[in-house]
Amino acid sequence: MKISGKEVADAIAKKLQEEVKSLKVKPVLAIVLAGDNPASRIYVRNKIKRAEEIGVTAELFEFSKDQFDECLEKIQELNQDPKTHGIIIQFPIFEGWNFEELITKVDPQKDVDGFLPNSSFRGATALGVWEMLTAFALEEGFLTTEEFLKDKNIALLGKGKTAGGPTRDLLKEKNIQFSLIDSKTINPDEIIKNADVIISATGKKNIIAGEKIKEGSFVIGVGVGKEKVNDEEKIFGDIEEQSVSQKAKLYCPTIGGIGPLTIVCLLRNVVKLVEGKI
Repeated sequence: MKISGKEVADAIAKKLQEEVKSLKVKPVLAIVLAGDNPASRIYVRNKIKRAEEIGVTAELFEFSKDQFDECLEKIQELNQDPKTHGIIIQFPIFEGWNFEELITKVDPQKDVDGFLPNSSFRGATALGVWEMLTAFALEEGFLTTEEFLKDKNIALLGKGKTAGGPTRDLLKEKNIQFSLIDSKTINPDEIIKNADVIISATGKKNIIAGEKIKEGSFVIGVGVGKEKVNDEEKIFGDIEEQSVSQKAKLYCPTIGGIGPLTIVCLLRNVVKLVEGKI
């Protein structure tokens, strides 16, 4: 059965909306867009739309490939602006730009994406994955996510900057045992086949298909990629949904899955800053 990331995100957003109404100060999120990835524009548009629904002001600052210094200056300006509560740099950025140089200029107190090691926040995508695992747990009748995951074989594919890596760190923090699969892993197919829970964050098209997974498993697709179809760039995910739906007990596809949850978790971080809970 498919679990809709959007429906879970809607429930979280509704609670956030009520919290924002009670605040004396309206939360403000600054979004820095410095890249030409088509998926990034979709994500930014969705973040702004969801922020407006919740009551958070989302300000977009866009830069061209020859404006690296201007981008650095804007980040410093946003750091010093008391009216700006959170700052994110949409990843990936332009080829040839240094993401580490940009992100390390963000004030850790405003790093609501959780990229910096001294940030007050966990990565928003990892939090989105946890919310989906929580939805699985509730559907299965468990009181906690930890109880649901106990004694299950968990496979995590990928350790990238925005998804796999932060998810790995979050699972470790919660003392959840799992197998990490990357390009150096021996017999990855065997690990996947024996896994009760699969979290795929590779950006490789259909890397998780029905024939590769255990009957009755729980599957979360996180990674996205792009390809050209008839000269048009199309977005694809890690999960081959049709075949996975026939084998998995519960699953969350990449498209319309973790993306909406990542956005509400990011905005929840911004609201927490204003509430003084961080």
